[in-house]
Amino acid sequence: MSDVEATFDRLLKLPGVMGAILVNGEGRPIRTSMDATSSHIFAGKMAPMVKMARAMVREVEPTDDLTYLRMRTLKSEILVAAENEHMIILVQDSNALDEARRNSSSSSKRSS
Repeated sequence: MSDVEATFDRLLKLPGVMGAILVNGEGRPIRTSMDATSSHIFAGKMAPMVKMARAMVREVEPTDDLTYLRMRTLKSEILVAAENEHMIILVQDSNALDEARRNSSSSSKRSS
């Protein structure tokens, strides 16, 4: 469990992170950096979406499995890492994420 905790803490330090939620196999948040209401909404809505995406992946390729799901809206980017029955949901601010990517791209061009 310490690896999961370390990963959770590391994710919170990424640019534009608005929150992270660790969800158990029953779809309940077991650790979160967000308020309880938002955590339950994200966990409750993402669990069926991950289940549907996993079913689609397995239908296309029966020996494959879903490990990661990424969804972007105008305001945020939602990333879900799914392993076994657990999920880590990361919510990032789209504008802050775009800015971090631009800055990273600019600095890598300057160093070349």
